[in-house]
Amino acid sequence: MHMWDISDILLARTTPFTFNALHCLLRACGLEDDLEDYADFFTLFAPPDEAFSALKEKSPFDLMKDIDKLRLLLNFHIVPLKLSVDDLQDLFMQSHGEPELKLMADQGERPRSVTLETLSGFPLHVTLDADIRVADAHILHADILTANGVVHVIDKLIWPPGLSEACFHGNVPFSKAEET
Repeated sequence: MHMWDISDILLARTTPFTFNALHCLLRACGLEDDLEDYADFFTLFAPPDEAFSALKEKSPFDLMKDIDKLRLLLNFHIVPLKLSVDDLQDLFMQSHGEPELKLMADQGERPRSVTLETLSGFPLHVTLDADIRVADAHILHADILTANGVVHVIDKLIWPPGLSEACFHGNVPFSKAEET
């Protein structure tokens, strides 16, 4: 069975989500080729086009304004391990010493969390409560397998420490022109 590479997955229409914005941004900062050539397995937490649109509705910004910051932002969405949802649950069990862990945490229990190192070098906190959260994003669709990793669709962009959407504010090349 042929496994698709990351680019094929991001451009495919096989899920209810599209990833045109993410694909273009990965390509713009050279990460698309890096992921294709990556010898080891990785996990990509992928915000769909709707996440980028929702962010732009709040405030116009240009993610291409600073390619180095864009690369840092996108690398924060990538963990250099292949982690399915089952693998994440196994990590929760290992770190909390519980023989059996259900997706639904009992009321009153503290959420369980693990910390993963991303390609950005910053730690990414993944929490298991009523569902699995990656930083403050929720996984919408899990375990899309690629030739060298796995993709989990998340509902929003996740920001590494010291970086926020404010870093990308400024003149947006395709913003609506002001009337004179």
